[in-house]
Amino acid sequence: MDGQKIILKNYALVICEKADAAKRIAEALGNNIEVFENRGIQFYFVTNNEKKFVVCSALGHLYSLGNFRKDRKVYPVFDLMWLPLNNIDKNKTHVIERIKVIEEMAKNATEFINACDYDVEGSTIGFNILKYACKVNFQDILRAKFSTLTKDELRDAFNNLKNKIDEGLVKAGITRHIVDYLWGINLSRILISSLQYTQYGGGALSIGRVQGPTLRFIVDREIEIQSFVTRPYWTLKALIEYDKVKAYAFYFKDRITKEREALMIKKENEGEIGIVNEVKKTKVELKTPTPFNTGDLQKEAYRLFGFSPSLTLNIAEQLYLQAFISYPRTNSQKLPKSIDYLKIIKELGKLKEYQSEAKTLLSTKLRLHEGDKDDPAHPCIYPTGEIEGIEKLNERQKKLFDLIVRRFFAIFAENAIVERLQILICVRENHLWKINGRRYINLGWIKFYKEYFDTEETEIPALDKGDGVLFRTVTVEEKFEKRPPRYNKGSLLEKMEEENLGTKSTRAEIIETLYKRKYIVGESMKPTKLGFQVIETLSRYSEKIISTYLTREMENFLEKIELGKEEPEKILEQTFYLTWQAINELSYNLEKIGLELKNAIQETALENKTLGVCQKCKDGSLIIIYNRKTGKRFVGCTNYRNGCNFIAPLPQKGTLQNTGKTCDKCGWPLLQLRNGKIFWKFCINPECPSKVK
Repeated sequence: MDGQKIILKNYALVICEKADAAKRIAEALGNNIEVFENRGIQFYFVTNNEKKFVVCSALGHLYSLGNFRKDRKVYPVFDLMWLPLNNIDKNKTHVIERIKVIEEMAKNATEFINACDYDVEGSTIGFNILKYACKVNFQDILRAKFSTLTKDELRDAFNNLKNKIDEGLVKAGITRHIVDYLWGINLSRILISSLQYTQYGGGALSIGRVQGPTLRFIVDREIEIQSFVTRPYWTLKALIEYDKVKAYAFYFKDRITKEREALMIKKENEGEIGIVNEVKKTKVELKTPTPFNTGDLQKEAYRLFGFSPSLTLNIAEQLYLQAFISYPRTNSQKLPKSIDYLKIIKELGKLKEYQSEAKTLLSTKLRLHEGDKDDPAHPCIYPTGEIEGIEKLNERQKKLFDLIVRRFFAIFAENAIVERLQILICVRENHLWKINGRRYINLGWIKFYKEYFDTEETEIPALDKGDGVLFRTVTVEEKFEKRPPRYNKGSLLEKMEEENLGTKSTRAEIIETLYKRKYIVGESMKPTKLGFQVIETLSRYSEKIISTYLTREMENFLEKIELGKEEPEKILEQTFYLTWQAINELSYNLEKIGLELKNAIQETALENKTLGVCQKCKDGSLIIIYNRKTGKRFVGCTNYRNGCNFIAPLPQKGTLQNTGKTCDKCGWPLLQLRNGKIFWKFCINPECPSKVK
């Protein structure tokens, strides 16, 4: 019903965070549902036992912090206020229409309910809409608390509405926004302003309270890698035989530092008979895993599927909005005591792929294994047992849903028991060799998680103490000490969790920002020249900006506000002081900072643009070329004036990144395309064998 005057009265206005959530809440609140449109925005009118509701959605933040100084080069900025998002971002023109609709709906409402996600961001989104659009005092706002979008839980939440239960979440959310705005906007602006001294206008620079220390982890690791001195060592492996059964034994000393010593060991053992000195059998329990929280799910999805943390959270959010799983932004490793585990398992068992596992679980006594981490807002991530429409999931959604279901099954099973076997063999009384094997005595929880767990067993000969073993051949292999690995999205996320940087909701976003700013490249994260220079410059002129300790202390204080143990004033006062101090420190060196950053920006751009030697002419360099007239990009050779006519088309959308690697099929350079949350590596050679159908 659009285009006509809509008059509704005496209802409770329900503010939801997303459109899908609004639809599910409306369906849960009553059977008599009317769908209206106002200014092209959909909302629901629901009646239930004489109680009336108008349910509408916000589509995320409608208000954001800003100020009236439109010149983005001006700093410091301390006069903050909450403004409609379209006042800050001109692309958010739809926001003002949605605010107007909510304002109109508020006029005839008698109750106001915040039904946004029950966390810091959700509470802040709902509070700001109800305060600024609806003109409602906080004490008059009722709060709906739920962790799944199932009808039963939603009805229970609306039957138990309370006010002020999320006061800590609201205070923490508003304080976090202010702290991050003051720190991020002012320090980012001063970095951008420094470039004016060099008459250079290019480069999108930013730094933030969490962004700086996170980038520092990556840069410090790269320095560690570059300063690492690789040393060779040698290992020995022997092909042994006993009663016509062959196997491999390994020299007990894992590393031999001198080749001459390794060759001497080979000479003294090859062809000899070794005597079994000892047979060790050890039973080890592999503890049942804990339920998924946000970070655990992100790390496991990256390990198994290569999903970035932000992609995992995005897919999990989709599953939540379809009521297939509980709320995915949580620190908890604990299941709610109120849910019916048996019912969920029975419902999941109706799906063919889970019939066997569900039947096994239901025939045994359930043993719930939980972790230590808790979250006052939400329990762990678990399947709800809702299966209607599950067949419509896309491949990525199916993968993540399957992972969550199998983890849920696994947490009710007993520990797995593995027997580790080690046989020690002595040759000439002074050379000791070992054979290691394992076999599973009881798979326990692994039976339910076997798709995601390596259960391969190592078969070894049946040997007893005193048996003689023939050493047929001994192989000496030269190896090199490995450099520390670069961070990937999974390990960086884990590092951020360990150091308490960011939140379960923001960590993935911080990592994505580092890519967008061209501070890092590659799935195996390598800092660019610009990333290096930002950290080096800030270390020199104002190290507190990238201090892990300072950021962690702020995070701890914000968590205390969330729990109602602290008030915001102390951290806000500290933030004003520290921001002002950092601005002063950087201001004294603006010209130097600008020159350093300008050079780094240009070097990073050139580094990314130059792909290596042209494989066609073997003389020129392959570079990414942008045609100013057509706006198209392609790869060409710098030797074109001397006759090299190599040209390769490129995808026109997304960010291209030079991987520094070559194709294993043809030897031409590999590029990485980043389009949103999707990463794709491809060979630039149009005639690469990998592209031939």
